[in-house]
Amino acid sequence: MKETVRKTLIFSAIAILAGVCGCIAGVATGDVPPIAFGAVAIAGGVILAVMAGLATREGNR
Repeated sequence: MKETVRKTLIFSAIAILAGVCGCIAGVATGDVPPIAFGAVAIAGGVILAVMAGLATREGNR
């Protein structure tokens, strides 16, 4: 299970990074869709990271 959590954290970090890049590209070009898609990617990455962090806790098992 620890391997799965680690891979989920890596995927969430990639999603957050892609979202930040999308937001920066949207601001640089003045387009709204890249900003919106970037914000959704950031939110999804953060949610995944929180879930993976909760999965590693030992208290609720």
